Amino acid sequence: MEREYTQHGGKKGAGLRKGIVVLVVLLVILVMTNPNEEDFVAWLASEHDIHSSYDVNEGRTFTQTIDGEEKTLHYKGGHILHMGIFSTYSYLFLDNEEKEIQIEAVGIMNMLFSR
Repeated sequence: MEREYTQHGGKKGAGLRKGIVVLVVLLVILVMTNPNEEDFVAWLASEHDIHSSYDVNEGRTFTQTIDGEEKTLHYKGGHILHMGIFSTYSYLFLDNEEKEIQIEAVGIMNMLFSR
């Protein structure tokens, strides 16, 4: 009995195709669930008690609550690097005493982790 060849190949090719499809689906899920800057700002509020507000005259302002006392933080700079499947965030603040506060995080699958 002769082997019949089909357009899609044998069983070996089917496993490879399933693996590629799973990899592509996983990659699409990672890209779609990559946290954005607003997610990072919400994470700052929940993890570090640093809250953001927006004023038309002053722009975005940050305040930090420590022991019930609210301090104004001055945003000095930072970076956001989106790598497709994950992102890195870094914000640098100065408090009223000129003390630097740097917060860094890595985000993947709508979760953020301190670096």
